[in-house]
Amino acid sequence: MSTGPTYSKKHVNRCARYVRDFVPSAPDDPDWQELFEAIDAIDWWRAQHAKPLGRVNAGLRYYVKRSGAVAQDVTQRLKRFDTIIDKLYRHPNMALTTMEDIGGVRVILDNQRQVDYIASQLQAQPKWKIRRVREYLEGRNPGPKEDGYRAVHVVVVRDDRYVEIQLRTGWQDTWAQSVEEDTRRLRAGLKFGAGPADLREYYATTSEFFAMRERQETPEQEFLEGLGKLFRATRRYFPDDAEEEQSR
Repeated sequence: MSTGPTYSKKHVNRCARYVRDFVPSAPDDPDWQELFEAIDAIDWWRAQHAKPLGRVNAGLRYYVKRSGAVAQDVTQRLKRFDTIIDKLYRHPNMALTTMEDIGGVRVILDNQRQVDYIASQLQAQPKWKIRRVREYLEGRNPGPKEDGYRAVHVVVVRDDRYVEIQLRTGWQDTWAQSVEEDTRRLRAGLKFGAGPADLREYYATTSEFFAMRERQETPEQEFLEGLGKLFRATRRYFPDDAEEEQSR
C-alpha cells in the first residue's frame, strides 16, 4: 500500500530555497509546476513532525505533573507554512531540515522553580535526546533576549526530527503573548527587533518589571517612573484602546 511520496533532506532543502526566493525574484515566466512540487515537499517535511511532536507532548506531561504545577498547561503546534518561509527569508543561511522549531510544545508553569525542575529532568534522562538548551534568563546562557523575552527552551530529537520545548512561567507567557498580539495588530515584527524603538524599549522594560515581580523584588521609584513614561508615550500606537477606554 502506497503511503505517498518521500523526499531526501537534500531535496527538501533545495525546495525550501526555491520557494523562499520565488516571491522576491518575481520571475517573468514562472514554472508553476516546479513551484507546486516544491511546496508539496515542504508540506511533507512539516507533516513529518506531527507524530514526534505528539510523543514529546505526551512525555512532557509526566514531568509537569511531578513538578507540582497546579495548572498543567501543555500545548503543541506545528509551525505554519508561511511562518516557515518567513523564517528562512530572515535567516538565509538556514536549511529547512535544521530548523529546530517546526514542531513546538509550550508549557506554562507556576514559577521558575518548576521550569528549572522540568528542564533538569529532561537533561538527566537518557531517553530524552537533547540537542540544545537555551536559558533566556539573567545569569544564564544566553540570558534574556534583547527585546526582553524570557523562557527556557529545550530542543529534543524524536524520531530524527527536532521538537522545541518552551518552558515559561505565567508572567513570562503573559509578556510573550502581549508582544505576539501587538505584532499582529501593528503588523510590525516586534519579536524580531523591528517596529518603533520606544515600543520595543517599553516591552523590554515591562519584561524586566515582570521578572522583578517573580523574584519578589521591589522596583526603585526611578524605574517605575521610567516605565510609566514609556507606557504613556507608546499609547499613540493603540488609538483604538484609548477610544474604548473613554467610552466606558
